[in-house]
Amino acid sequence: MYGGTFDPPHNGHVALLKAACETVRPDVALVTPTGTPPHKEGGETPAALRLEMCRCFLPAWPGVRLDDSEIRRGGKSYTIDTVEAVRARFPQAALYLCVGSDMLLTFHEWRRYRDLLALATLVVHSRWPGDGDALHAAARRLEAAGGRVLFTGGQVLEVSSSALRACLQAGGDIAALVPPQVLAVIRREGLYQN
Repeated sequence: MYGGTFDPPHNGHVALLKAACETVRPDVALVTPTGTPPHKEGGETPAALRLEMCRCFLPAWPGVRLDDSEIRRGGKSYTIDTVEAVRARFPQAALYLCVGSDMLLTFHEWRRYRDLLALATLVVHSRWPGDGDALHAAARRLEAAGGRVLFTGGQVLEVSSSALRACLQAGGDIAALVPPQVLAVIRREGLYQN
């Protein structure tokens, strides 16, 4: 399971998913764009466009599927609700939850994080060079709380959706930082521009 606002999805997101899939080798990898994330202000990008941009994840692994359950559910999206819904759909499956290193560091602040640790193994991909010591310390704390944490290998890409939006608002070019499908939607819809 890989969730996020994906506003917009970028090459770093795709690298995380690929690395997680290569580590776990899942039969199915669900990419779930959030409805309304609880930790962020509501974005201006309609959910349908974010879901369309998430089609960029489909080539990352043969079992990738887009999951619009959080968008359809409406309201604030909490990971625990989505994981419990996936557990109900796939009661015998081993569940893995992909998170970027920035999310691992604050995972203990997530709603019902201990329940999440009981339901899914965390699969972590570094987003920033040099964050290894902090990540391993966070993983040890979560493992002491009953969790399981796997680290992926793979390329670290220093990019964030907020930086991409700021770049576009300033008239910059992000073509090298996002998949072509994402860039096509951004240009077609005139997203992230004043």
